[in-house]
Amino acid sequence: MRTLKTIISIYFVGLSAMLYAQQIPTLSQYMENNYLLNPGAAGTNSSNPISFHYKKWWSGFSESPTMQSITAHYSLTPSVGLGGKIFNYSLGPLSKLGIEGTYAYHFKVTENSKLSLGLSAQLYQFYINKNLLKLEEENDAAIVYSSDKIIVPDAAFGIYYYHEKYFAGISVYQLFNRKVHMMNNNYLENRQIRHYFLTAGYRFDINNNISLEPSFLIKLIEKGIGQADVNLRTIFNELLWAGFSYRTSESLVLNAGIKRERFALGYAYDWPLSDIKQHSLGSHELYFSFFFNKSKTKLVTP
Repeated sequence: MRTLKTIISIYFVGLSAMLYAQQIPTLSQYMENNYLLNPGAAGTNSSNPISFHYKKWWSGFSESPTMQSITAHYSLTPSVGLGGKIFNYSLGPLSKLGIEGTYAYHFKVTENSKLSLGLSAQLYQFYINKNLLKLEEENDAAIVYSSDKIIVPDAAFGIYYYHEKYFAGISVYQLFNRKVHMMNNNYLENRQIRHYFLTAGYRFDINNNISLEPSFLIKLIEKGIGQADVNLRTIFNELLWAGFSYRTSESLVLNAGIKRERFALGYAYDWPLSDIKQHSLGSHELYFSFFFNKSKTKLVTP
């Protein structure tokens, strides 16, 4: 039983020691798709994007965490945005599959800026592949009396202010703050703690060919643990970008990408700064978006 309880703790609690106590892992290229972290961003783009993200953490580790996600959002009317998200996060025998639907309402603040309020309904499925577990006790009670999966409802809320040149938002996930017990309160019980995300960015046009876009992300959980990403990227001719990020106490991120009228493609590499660098070659992330029904847009993510 001790082995299984340790594995569960790694995923729900202990994994937080490496991911800075976050049950919701974030992607390094979140600034390309702010809907990943804020329901209020649904329908704020000047195009209707479908985006794909893939990340592999800590290459060099066997069965290290991976995440895949698909998101889509669009403007139903000038005042209403809709969105959807599917993602899968896995670590060895443990996985978390999620689906999300979003409604956002947009208020005009000035001639060129709006404020959006977004609410998401979510369903998570937590799954344990028992065939991959190696137990010290063959008849471990945590296995015998536990389900291998459970479906958990939840919700998220976000406020998002946006303009062609800048954006700012705050959101909260896992609003219900409920327990996840895998049908066994005695052994496999953990609480989904609320997570808060604060983002902002501004675009400076240096000349007709070059722009600079600084941005940041602050992540907080109710257990009093936080982390910050500070980012800067350079945009060339509305076509190419390259930049870097510093994630406090964790990593330095290099990223680059290309954007055309109908698609965008990006790559990020996380170079670890913590003690894990002695064992890992870093993390890799890929991003792809396809844009529908709108004309060419600027690279800034409003």
